[in-house]
Amino acid sequence: MAPLLNLLKTGKNKKEIRVKVQQTNVVPPPFPLFKIVLEAFKALKEAFTSAPLLRYFDKNKPMRVETDASAFAIGVILTQQFKIDGHLHWLPVAYYSKKLLDTETRYGTGEQELFAIVEAMHHWRHYCRGARHPIVVLTDHANLVWFMTTPNLTRRQLKWAEKLAEYDFNVTYREGKKNPADGLSRRPDYELPKASTTSTAAETVRQSFRLGSNDYKPVQ
Repeated sequence: MAPLLNLLKTGKNKKEIRVKVQQTNVVPPPFPLFKIVLEAFKALKEAFTSAPLLRYFDKNKPMRVETDASAFAIGVILTQQFKIDGHLHWLPVAYYSKKLLDTETRYGTGEQELFAIVEAMHHWRHYCRGARHPIVVLTDHANLVWFMTTPNLTRRQLKWAEKLAEYDFNVTYREGKKNPADGLSRRPDYELPKASTTSTAAETVRQSFRLGSNDYKPVQ
């Protein structure tokens, strides 16, 4: 969750939220870890889905699409520039994440990162098609900067290139530690493995609690 704090530069409770998140890394924790994690998650969730951070889309403003892929999911953030107290800030307009299908988990790292861009453009096509400014796509996979001009593509990559051709965008490299979309692509509930035929129901429930699944909740 820590990379997501980069988006809280204009938030009123940034310091308080950072303390909650950092407490999750204390070993041993001052009180039960589940309580710390839950409080940190709730604080982040409230901050990321409330004004003044989450903004309405403005067709006249430039767009950035920030993307990331992990071994099991992709995460993307759509941001635009807004002026606050006389200064311009890139603030989120929308978030999107998706668990990869079994076939998609077998893509190479570069293809998974490219797939994140394709999915982002398609998911926000109502914003991205006919954009008034070239869209800046931020990725932590440097090779994708030259993807659209690469002559030798696989059949799958060629299909993706055709889909992306309808958008006006430029790919820019940004190192992973500065990428807030990193947290969206690593949701623990997306990482939950399928229960094997030999595992018991109790083992499945315990595994779900360890990985933070929402499928099993304590009885109120």
